[in-house]
Amino acid sequence: MTDTTTAVRADPADDKMRRSAQIGASSFDEADNTIEVIWTTGAAVRRWSWRSERYYSEVLEVTPQAIRLERLNAGAPFLNTHDDSALSSVIGSVVPGTARVSGGKGFARVKLSRAAEDAAIVEKIKDGIIRNISVGYAIHKVVKTDADGDGTDEEWRVVDWEPLEISAVPVPADAGSQIRSHPDEDGRSDRAERTRTTTIAELAREAKLVDMGLRAIEDGQTVDAFRTALIRHFSEKDDALTIDNRTPSYAGEDHTEKRAVAMREALIHRADPTRELNPAGREYRGFSLLDMARESLELRNVKTRGMGREEIAREALAQRSGGYHATSDFPIILGNVVNTTLRAGYEAAGQTFRPLVREATAANFKAINRAQLGEGPAFDRVPENGEYKRGSVTEGKESYKIATFGKVIGITRQVIINDDMNAFSRIPQLMGGAAAQLESDLVWAQILGNPTMGDGQTLFSVPHKNLMTAAALNVPAIGKMRASMAKQTGLDGKTVLNIVPQFLIVPVELETTADQLLNAVYHPTDSAGAATGSMRKLQIIAEARLDNGISNPAVVSTAIAGSTTAWYLAASPAQVDTVELAYLEGNRGVYIETRQGFDVDGLEVKARLDVGAKAMDHRGLAKNAGA
Repeated sequence: MTDTTTAVRADPADDKMRRSAQIGASSFDEADNTIEVIWTTGAAVRRWSWRSERYYSEVLEVTPQAIRLERLNAGAPFLNTHDDSALSSVIGSVVPGTARVSGGKGFARVKLSRAAEDAAIVEKIKDGIIRNISVGYAIHKVVKTDADGDGTDEEWRVVDWEPLEISAVPVPADAGSQIRSHPDEDGRSDRAERTRTTTIAELAREAKLVDMGLRAIEDGQTVDAFRTALIRHFSEKDDALTIDNRTPSYAGEDHTEKRAVAMREALIHRADPTRELNPAGREYRGFSLLDMARESLELRNVKTRGMGREEIAREALAQRSGGYHATSDFPIILGNVVNTTLRAGYEAAGQTFRPLVREATAANFKAINRAQLGEGPAFDRVPENGEYKRGSVTEGKESYKIATFGKVIGITRQVIINDDMNAFSRIPQLMGGAAAQLESDLVWAQILGNPTMGDGQTLFSVPHKNLMTAAALNVPAIGKMRASMAKQTGLDGKTVLNIVPQFLIVPVELETTADQLLNAVYHPTDSAGAATGSMRKLQIIAEARLDNGISNPAVVSTAIAGSTTAWYLAASPAQVDTVELAYLEGNRGVYIETRQGFDVDGLEVKARLDVGAKAMDHRGLAKNAGA
């Protein structure tokens, strides 16, 4: 067995994980309307990794050192079934300072709502009718232990994680379940969620695999993912199937589905030989695209004897079928291969901006208006028998829109006849990388381009008190900028925010300087040039766009110049908004659509990205033009 450590979240699809626990109704305190909860025991949970396409055992380390309790102890919300899309879903909050870890368990005291609209739920909690809760948490660091090869799962021990909220839920998830993120993170609306669960349940009933369907619903699988899982299930179950590329054995729709998956896996392996080829896919090792086109036709009872190469390619690309078995068509097999390689290119592209941004979703392409509430009005001294004065909350607003970006790939008859794997490997991979680079351009253009904010001032400006006197990157200059950020005030102009910067953002030209400055083992003899302990906690983000500028015409109408001397400090988006990155609801990242070609004689695959970015609050960012 080998141990590997990673400081990223467990799986890109799992922005927010959840586990179930129970409420102890007997712990209810009538006087302060609170109740005790155990929000974790750290038990092992079997989960599915969409990146590696295999199960793993997740174990939460339940120690004070492993769990970040700041959110809970600051009064994290107690929600109705993880719905954080509306204030009406908040039915209580964690009593500040009560979250603790002891004896391998996490405890907290929750203050329940006294609002009339929450009375029914609160009464059921008091009476012990609603006993189940689920904790939503983010993973910051895991230690992975390889499986022994005896059929056991790889173990992912979570050694750094952060509870985000606690929810009352009607039914606890199975011990191996994983309920995915809320609508804002997964991009699923309530209607879409109902459609997903209903469709999976129907498919599972037809396949006589009801238990498998229930697990898929709880695991948050998409309908397409469940269809693929069904196909894989039947493919692995039937080891007796054989393939003859001249006169194939035909065993009904189940067999057709299995062959479709096998062809797809073989094509993906050809596109990426490092990807392991499963037993079903090995049956198609060495098949050309034209061989697979002929196979797909034969599986649909279309006789290919006597057909020429061009005719086979044309007929295979024209094949259609409806309903549940749509995934067996040759065009869709090719589209799935393109999608897999395109997504791989998208995920492999380096994006340095991710720690800086807060992700959001947009329901449509209309303007997104983000209201910024100021601090509460300052309290006045009220003399005996005096009157209370009315106060108001200052507001600010930022507005932006998402836009659609994309390209079309044509898979023609010539691609099939020429066995051109470039159309399924290198080209989609480059397009996926281009989509990721476009997202980076959008975000960094907000910082590098110094846009005008809702108050009429540019992001970095003297009125915003975040544009410092030009100085080289050194300890005194960093110290002045940190002090300036800490002294930023709220929208009322009075309340001091004590913002603590978390990131030092530099062009790659200054990356070594920044690294030496913050991470040197031997400190300079001059104490004024030595980084303090708190300063060394700054995380360095080096980005080449800051050096080279941005000239992507899809993002900026006029090229934005770079600077090899300018450097920045940024706060964590959890403390104050910096830059927001929004995707169209249900379309996070790059997506593809396919159709029979009109502009090309074959199949058209459209790669699409619906996204937008906007700097939201100048107080979380500061700039120094450098020496």
